[in-house]
Amino acid sequence: MRIVHVLNSDETNIRGIATHVLCLAVAQQARGSSVLVVIDRPGVFVQMCHQRGIPVAVMAQELRPDGLSGGLPAEKAVQGLAKQFRDFNAELIHCHDLQPAAQAIPAGNRLQIPCIFTSHGDIRATLDRLRFAKSLGMRFKIIAVCKADFERLRESSGMPETDIYYVPYGTQSASPARPVEALKSHRPNLILVGVLEPRKGIDVAIMAMAELRRRRGQACPTLSIYGESSEKLFYAYYREMVELSGLSDIVRFCGVQPGILERCPSGDILIVPSRAETGPIVVLEAMSRGMPIVASDVGDVAEMLPDPRYGRVIPVMVGARFEWVSIAALTDAIESLLSEIADGRFDPDLLIDRHRSFYTVERMTESIDIIYKESSI
Repeated sequence: MRIVHVLNSDETNIRGIATHVLCLAVAQQARGSSVLVVIDRPGVFVQMCHQRGIPVAVMAQELRPDGLSGGLPAEKAVQGLAKQFRDFNAELIHCHDLQPAAQAIPAGNRLQIPCIFTSHGDIRATLDRLRFAKSLGMRFKIIAVCKADFERLRESSGMPETDIYYVPYGTQSASPARPVEALKSHRPNLILVGVLEPRKGIDVAIMAMAELRRRRGQACPTLSIYGESSEKLFYAYYREMVELSGLSDIVRFCGVQPGILERCPSGDILIVPSRAETGPIVVLEAMSRGMPIVASDVGDVAEMLPDPRYGRVIPVMVGARFEWVSIAALTDAIESLLSEIADGRFDPDLLIDRHRSFYTVERMTESIDIIYKESSI
């Protein structure tokens, strides 16, 4: 099958969506499909595609919305994308962002090419855009990567249930984690991987470190934060929080380091204090390595970690205008997992087995391949 993936990108960061698309494209190519990625700008993601033999077409004017600098009017954008799809002899268009989908799906419809849209983001905004797209006569099927989003789409999107699918993310399996005895002898530290923005709960993690130091003193673990921000203000704000809280010796900002979990000790603890997510891929990457996890109950996290044997899931409080994560709850969960590891009661093999059973890239790719075949009938 000849597949086109369409998405927007970031010049310096690798978003979760881009990580998913790259993983899926490599797996599809390995299964014999021809794959093309169509994207709005060059950057790190494009370089990673080239390194893995995935061809990329950068179409900045076609994928930027009408009215922005360099953007084309909608009809010309659709025409440009249709030409690209026709030149590639595309058999299926798979969109991963709402903005480029607004041009790519009409282009695919015009050529009678089946279209798929994967919902990776805020389901509330997605529902509004989907209803509008359907009102314009656009034809496509939709994949949800989060079970709660899947249910909401079935209830509220106005689309036939046969056009809505649930396929959780999948990642590569990793080498086995160290045995429990090694975990017990290793003093765990904390790792946070994500873009430096409020949604990721960076501030909650920093304040939890202040409380951990108060409780544990010299035995307090360190926190390494891997990620950058397109807004320099966020980075400056979080650095100021660390400095004014006297945490500069135990909280480190390490920038973007692709594949960082592969180089971290599997006995360290991944923390994901996000206020909102869909299906955080970093949780699956940690699972595949048997890495202990503390995460807020966002997106598919409770599906990934269904009971305390697999890690700790803390609630997210939903207000009228925003979501918040309890600093005390995050601290308690980290302490609980530290104690379990120290006592030799944490079993990394449970996480590894769960990942292999439900969240491998092979399982995800097979499920998506079935949807492609149904869409092409």
